[in-house]
Amino acid sequence: MPTFWIDFGTKDAILAIAIIIILGMTIFFHWSAGEFIIAECAVVIAFYGGTLKQDKRITDKEKK
Repeated sequence: MPTFWIDFGTKDAILAIAIIIILGMTIFFHWSAGEFIIAECAVVIAFYGGTLKQDKRITDKEKK
């Protein structure tokens, strides 16, 4: 029987939990689809921004 393995790390799990929480809040507080999409986009952008590398000029200033 073939087994399918998905490389699902800690960061992916945190993102999935955040999406599930927002989905639960959408159902509980009767948010519209637009509010759900805006909230999801904000979480994904914040998650993506947290994984970016710092600019070399900023790291050089911090070392001084």
